[in-house]
Amino acid sequence: YEFKRDIVVGAENFRTGKTMAEKVVRYMEDKLKQKESNIEKLRLKNVTLKGLIQKVDAQLKQKEEMGDVLHYIDFHQLQIENKQYVAKIEERNQELLKLKMTTGSTVQVLNNLKKKLGLLISESEWLLKEIK
Repeated sequence: YEFKRDIVVGAENFRTGKTMAEKVVRYMEDKLKQKESNIEKLRLKNVTLKGLIQKVDAQLKQKEEMGDVLHYIDFHQLQIENKQYVAKIEERNQELLKLKMTTGSTVQVLNNLKKKLGLLISESEWLLKEIK
């Protein structure tokens, strides 16, 4: 919807009725930057969660080494927390994969549009030479 509103309708050249390629390319580049920013945020969250899991595992090992016998309830609680963290990491990894796929398709669209722009520019130059 945003693409249609902003680019297809908003970037239309009034004289020719065609969409301006620069606006399409700028729109695609902005979307790509947003996706990359999202990927970076999710990667940071993923790293944070992995660190948290390591911290909990280290605490568990420390308790075992210190001779502190974990009570069944404490151990069970740690197992539950660990499963929750693993599930969160898996969910974040899935989101990251989706964003990577979206970024890839966006890059393909951007490259196709750049090719079209190059062809249109060369055609425009040829037409200008023909007119003169």
